[in-house]
Amino acid sequence: MTPKAIHQICPRCTLGGGITNGMLFVRRLLREAGIESNIYAADIPPSLAHEIRLLSDYVDDENQVLLIHHGIGNHHETWLPTAAARKLMVFHNITPAGFFDQDDPILPQLELGWQQLQRWKGWLDGVIADSQANLKALLEHDYDPSRCRVIPLLVDLDKWRRLKSIPPARPLQDEFRLLFVGRLVPHKNQLGLIETLHHLEKMSDCQVTLTLVGSGDAAYERLLRDDIERYQLVDRVTLTGKITDAELATAYTQADLYVSLSRHEGFGMPLIEAMAHGLPVMAFNAPHSNIADTIGRAGLLLDRDDPVACAAAIAAVIRQPRLRRQLAIEGNRHLDNFKSAQLAEDLFSFLADLNIHPLRQRQPALALPALDFRVEGPWDSTYSLAIVNRELALTLAADGYQVGLHPTEGGGDYTPDREATARYPNAAPLAKATLAPHDVTTVLRLMYPMRLTAMGGVNHVACNYGWEESVMPPATVRQFNYHAHLVTTMSDWVSKTLIDNGITSPVVTCGIGADQILRHQPDYADQPDLGQGLRFLHISSGFPRKGIDSLLDAYGAIFCGDDKVSLVIKTFANPHQNVEQQLQQWRGHHNNPPTVVVIEQDISAGAIRALLESCHVLVAPSRGEGFGLPLAEAMLLNIPVITTAGGGQTDFCSDQTAWLIDYDFFPAQSHMSLSGSVWHEPHRDQLSALLKAFYGAHRQERWDEFVQQRVSAAREMIQSRFTWQHVADRTRRAIQVLDLLPPTLSTPRRGCVTTWNTRCGIAGYSQLLLHPALEDCWILASESSAITGEDSDRVRRCWTSGQHDDLEQLFEQIVQLELEQVLIQFNFSLFRLDALANLLEQLHQRQIQTFITLHSSADVWWDRDFMTLRRIQPQLAACTRLLVHTLTDLNRLKNMGLVANTTLFPHGVMPALASKLPAQQAQPDLADKTVIASYGFLLPNKGLPELIQAFAALAQSDDNLHLLLVNSLYPITASDEEKARCDALIDQLGIGEHLTMITAYLEDEESLAWLQKADVIVFPYQRSNESSSAAVRWGLATGRPVLCTPLAIFDDVAAVVDFTPGIRADQIAAGISRVLNTSTRLQSQKRAQQRAWLADHNWRQLSRRLDCMSKATLQNAKILQAMSDSVLP
Repeated sequence: MTPKAIHQICPRCTLGGGITNGMLFVRRLLREAGIESNIYAADIPPSLAHEIRLLSDYVDDENQVLLIHHGIGNHHETWLPTAAARKLMVFHNITPAGFFDQDDPILPQLELGWQQLQRWKGWLDGVIADSQANLKALLEHDYDPSRCRVIPLLVDLDKWRRLKSIPPARPLQDEFRLLFVGRLVPHKNQLGLIETLHHLEKMSDCQVTLTLVGSGDAAYERLLRDDIERYQLVDRVTLTGKITDAELATAYTQADLYVSLSRHEGFGMPLIEAMAHGLPVMAFNAPHSNIADTIGRAGLLLDRDDPVACAAAIAAVIRQPRLRRQLAIEGNRHLDNFKSAQLAEDLFSFLADLNIHPLRQRQPALALPALDFRVEGPWDSTYSLAIVNRELALTLAADGYQVGLHPTEGGGDYTPDREATARYPNAAPLAKATLAPHDVTTVLRLMYPMRLTAMGGVNHVACNYGWEESVMPPATVRQFNYHAHLVTTMSDWVSKTLIDNGITSPVVTCGIGADQILRHQPDYADQPDLGQGLRFLHISSGFPRKGIDSLLDAYGAIFCGDDKVSLVIKTFANPHQNVEQQLQQWRGHHNNPPTVVVIEQDISAGAIRALLESCHVLVAPSRGEGFGLPLAEAMLLNIPVITTAGGGQTDFCSDQTAWLIDYDFFPAQSHMSLSGSVWHEPHRDQLSALLKAFYGAHRQERWDEFVQQRVSAAREMIQSRFTWQHVADRTRRAIQVLDLLPPTLSTPRRGCVTTWNTRCGIAGYSQLLLHPALEDCWILASESSAITGEDSDRVRRCWTSGQHDDLEQLFEQIVQLELEQVLIQFNFSLFRLDALANLLEQLHQRQIQTFITLHSSADVWWDRDFMTLRRIQPQLAACTRLLVHTLTDLNRLKNMGLVANTTLFPHGVMPALASKLPAQQAQPDLADKTVIASYGFLLPNKGLPELIQAFAALAQSDDNLHLLLVNSLYPITASDEEKARCDALIDQLGIGEHLTMITAYLEDEESLAWLQKADVIVFPYQRSNESSSAAVRWGLATGRPVLCTPLAIFDDVAAVVDFTPGIRADQIAAGISRVLNTSTRLQSQKRAQQRAWLADHNWRQLSRRLDCMSKATLQNAKILQAMSDSVLP
């Protein structure tokens, strides 16, 4: 038979309904094949009146085929058995009655549908089932298998591809978005998804939202809204109602995970639609549903619809962006089964099997143009990020790749103005390419603030990323970890900073190109008078980290207005710089200041080149630099460079290529206000000396002799490593690494060398640090006869603390356990230095990564031995990381030549607990007292005698004071002697009735309960070689005011404690008096700072950070190895 038409009928149509969409799709396939085809229905909404014809208008004909869509009772069946046309049923699934209430009016319709399915089989020529589950239902009703075929004529992928666009920007705070699409009816189980989100809030630190698309049962919608209210998720859950296809396409592209807990799906079209938008899917594999077949290998199947289990699965997926990438890749492969051309072939093949041979015209498959790369971010200005985006895109395009440029910023997309576009005619065509729908392989995104959500494409790359201080905001770290498949950075310093902050996405240094400066002819047209004689040039944003204040101070210290010298500062107006104000103040401090020229207006690249070539030296005393593009550009133009010896610029600035300024690590004072963040404070005296040296060489006409060797080496360095071609090549190779990596981040086999289950500060530190994120660690503990708890089966006691163990047994245990990483808790008292050096050498020879936490780094005398880390400096330099707690330690290691692998890793603190004392314990009545407390081990140099004396002095004028000493005895003689000294002093001063001393070893909860009675907690230390204090953190955890003596051991808590004027008893008394008499407003401000600091130093957060560092360092070592081994093309 050769039919003249193939028509479709169904009882009713709905806009956006699955069966209706399927019929429209089939009609398109038939019409594109040149076959007449119409759709007829009895019930047609006005919105579809132009698409669907009335069933009464259908004209029967024996030379046509009729496709009868069936999914519910059909009240227009009487004429169907005798219709002359060849008749095929398209079976869409009948929802089981058990999912509806017993009085639901739909039940008779469902029953009729099943009855019709049974009795129609006698007159149907064939049946198309849209899923395997529906085929199974047909066979259970005794349909002839030879006349049945599964063809999922449901999802029009071409329609969704035509709607494809660049995902609209999501708000920065919108961290992770879940999506479900389906009618609001009980069996779709949107209630389960809302409860899942409720549980997810407790399992993940990510801000997750849920979008529920669809309309339906009003009563069920009320239940949904009630649960949203009950779980306090009003700002997290969106019910969209019915939306257009274009709006639905946007919902798919903006989501991060499609999740379904539906209890019945005959097919599950939205699962395929989600895959068509590159969205990974997770679904409950409901019994008697088609979910497993619909998803195939391209999604995650849940074996139950338990919201708690679903929340746990989602939490795991959130942490694994590469897993989502792999799911999206598998989803794209799975879509081959649903392509229009494939489904058309399946349909016509089945018709041929039924001896139906329509005349058809073969249509070419719709092919969207493909982009290899879409570079997203600013590109249409002289802004440094715009230069990077523009040049990388142009270089990739010149290499023959299809490239698009999409203008967007952290706050959202924007449209470049025509003038801006005209300035960059080579880039404009790339921007035009992104205006049409495209399939995209790799999205490269660079903007500030960085936004990594809704990227589209297969590979999500944060590219050429830069950061300029040592700490990143936790929200930024989460965004990278949850969304970036790969991070390429400007410099090794940035790469290390990202890893040290816990970013687990693969991190690869790709650098920045500088050769774009050579493509621009120098433009001197609007150049101002730059002054006479030697001209120093500084180019930067003028942010505080750029060091203009240091430059002005150093410049003014050695030059005056009579010198033939000028300093040219090229910057631009922005909220974070006050160059003119600085300059005004600076001039006010100099009677005859040297010449300074400030250029704030935006100038062209040609004018920048002219400026560089008009000056003699580029000076960049930066405190924090991601790369330093003007420095690299200057080097290409043979301009000598003076810069700080720390930061991203050291990838190309060394003693062979530049003139380096030494520095000290110093607390960062940027607008970010990040706790514990440091940057590089340049030595101003050395900067002055360098400026003077250049001036002398210029005046004495020995310039070439002074600069030529380094300038030539600098130019060669930039030409050999930092052109845009180099950057593009490294970027492509880094992207290729993704296919070599497993889809999930692996956990290293790791061990921790520490004291354990003993009354030792380091043992307590380790137990807190390893919980909960590193509990997989093997504990390589020291032998001890005073164990405070039972060892687990992951504890191996294999070394002895002190100066006698050669640590060979420890090494053998590490090898036996096949560890990949070892974390060592170091104190001078624990290890013989030569034995530790030997252990490190053996581990490094086996490529075992080592992390050492240096609890003390200052030189000490141990009996008659002088102990210094300088003895093992080479071995320490080879470690993966040296973790220190204070800025003092960081600078001390720097002075030993240890910088590249050092990290400031703060000591943790427990969250404040509502603790209670045991009911049976005798307690002094402190309810109406002003309580001064102290805490820690009772040891010499902890300052307890001085505190007792200070208290006695204060108590003379205030009888309401009470001294609470929670200081447990330490199991050494010196501790007993110190207690005897304190007892004698208390008796001598006659303050026993005003004092409570607790010397028993208390559990942490009990200690906190005592300390929470205090009005101020004092740590009156007299001397310490320790880097930081664990005891002071317990004081801070109470939320009470904390007072310390001014020692380096408290430097890392300086922002949230008060200090005494000194360490004498009278100075301690003065400090206590000041704190107790501080105004309520000031106390409130200090407590707010303290709460914020506690949040940043929470042990659980630090445990997660170290876990992420551990995983990332091993992963990135393997990536570098793969790239260096030429595994990649």
